[in-house]
Formats: sequence, structure tokens, C-alpha cells
Amino acid sequence: MSLFDALSKISEQIQSQRHLMRNEEATLQVSIRPFIEALGYNTRNLAEVAPQFTADPRPSGTDRVDYAILRDSNPVILIEAKPANTNLTENNWKQLHDYFNAEEVRFGILTNGIEYRFYTDLNKRNIMDKDPFLTIDMLILDEQLVEELAPFTRKGFNSERIIASARKLAVVRLLEDEYRQPTTEFAGYFARQVYPGRITQSVIEEFMPVFRQAWRQFVNQQILSHPQLVVQTEKAIVERKTQLIAEEMPATFTTELSREIPVYAEWRGRSFEATLVFDESHHRRSRVTFNGLTATPSKTALKATRSVVPDFKAINGWDFWKLRDPNGNQERSISDLRNDDALVRRLQGKT
Repeated sequence: MSLFDALSKISEQIQSQRHLMRNEEATLQVSIRPFIEALGYNTRNLAEVAPQFTADPRPSGTDRVDYAILRDSNPVILIEAKPANTNLTENNWKQLHDYFNAEEVRFGILTNGIEYRFYTDLNKRNIMDKDPFLTIDMLILDEQLVEELAPFTRKGFNSERIIASARKLAVVRLLEDEYRQPTTEFAGYFARQVYPGRITQSVIEEFMPVFRQAWRQFVNQQILSHPQLVVQTEKAIVERKTQLIAEEMPATFTTELSREIPVYAEWRGRSFEATLVFDESHHRRSRVTFNGLTATPSKTALKATRSVVPDFKAINGWDFWKLRDPNGNQERSISDLRNDDALVRRLQGKT
């Protein structure tokens, strides 16, 4: 079973039992210990996963982090856990920060079982960064982000790869920020290429409106001229809460290996219609187009449900969206397309 499939099963458990995850132990049982095990670690082997690990430089120190992943008896990852019914706060970050700084580790995870925030020390060695370099949302899993967990696994653990991934994702965030609101430093580089003479602050301020327009036009042209980049952009930006590019993408995209299938949903007395862009080469990359948004089934399902309940938190889009099986007009969840090849062939008109 792939890591994404393993985490998907945990995600289903969380969604069905979230209302019962009222304390830390329940969160550990439903989400956090299964998550650690999905990475390949044996939570029953104390030489591999140490609960209530002392992370205190004082000889008589009593500060303990919830879990430490050990390799050769040394901690390599610290995990601080909170109940699922609480939001992660700066105080929680400070707690993990203090544990992190007390041990010679480079990686820490802060989680409430719903959100997993991954930290390292890019800014200053042995001092945990303020911001996570990676966040995994168990309610809306992103396959591309899950792939970043490969060097965290027991078999594939590689600290250098994790650091390289953290730097890459930090650059992605910087580019996202520049797309949303270009900085004067970024614009100044280009101003020097097109303005003669000395570049002053007033020159940059005059140049900013032109630069913003040119920058957005360039990015959008690149997306629209490369269909595969549309998919990559959705994964890297839309799923990471940046919707500016997605709003400007075409409503649908097609390739030789994709197929558009009408889908629908009934929820709290409301009816919704959409189109599934089914990727026959990689089913989990399939997207749904709903009201101008082309995104993952869960993302579009969330948009639909929030049109009824604005503060609705999360929903499994693969179960939310339905289609009609040509064989008997039976209603099926779109999740069936991932494991029923006969259904796919029927929708293709091949049987």
C-alpha cells in the first residue's frame, strides 16, 4: 500500500470519528499513532518510537515531548500532540520549539491529528523555525505534498533530502507571496533591466503597477500554454490555500488520457451539478469542475457545501460527488472509479 493510500484510510477514520476525538488519547488512537505507523515506524517498539520522551537539558529536567522517533538510540524527529478539538497555537509551537532546541534533532512535528505541521532549522542551526515548511491536512489530502513525506519514512529516512525539500517548499512559498503581492525588491530587479539611470524608490513605485500587470500576465500565459502545468499549479498552490491562479484557469482541461463525466450531489436539500475530469492514467489526479473552480473532488465539494453552510469545515469529495452507472443507471460514488475498471470501461462506452 502506498503512503498516500495509507493516509487516505486514516483520513476516512478521522472524518467518521472526529466528533468522538475529544481528548488527546482519542486523537492519538485514531490519527497520530496510525500516522506514525503509516511512515513505517513500529509504535510498540520503544527503541524506535519513544512515548513521553524527556527533552530537557537539565539533569533533573522533566519536560517531555509526546513522541520521539529514534534511530540508533538517538532522537531524529520530535512529535508534540494536541487534541483534535483544539486549534494549534503559538504556545503549542513554543512548547515544541523548546523541546527541539533541547535536543540535537533537526525535525519536529506539531499536530492535533487533523493538521500536521513539519518544522526544521533552516534559519538558524538547532533553533526551530517559526513557520512550518510543510503542512499536511488530513481532511483534504494533497498527493503531491504527501510525496514530500518519503524521506521521513523508516525505510527512506534521509535528513539531507528533507532539508532540500524544506528549502524547495520555502522557495515555493516565496513565489506564491510574490505572485499575490510582489515586493519592491523583486520588482526592483526587473526595473533595472528596463529603466535607464539610477533606480530610486520613487522609480520603483512608479514601475510597480506595470510590473504587477506584466508579472500576472506572464504567469497566466505559462499556465494556459502548458496543460500539465495547470495540474501542477493546482496541487502546489490551490491545495495550499492560494486560489488566485485557480480562479484564472480555464474551467476544464483535457488530455488524451482524461475524460469528462457529468457528476452531481444532493446535500441538505440542495442539488449540485459538476463535471469530473477523470484522469485515466492516474485516477487520484482526477479533478472536478464546479462553478468555475477546477480542483480536487474534496475542494469542490467544500465549495458546494459552503454555499449552504458558510463555515462548514471539511468533506470527502470522492464520496460526495455521484455519477450514474450506464449499467442499470445505478448511482455510484466517484470513488468507485478508482477501483472498478469495469465501471470505467462502461463510461468510456467500451463495454
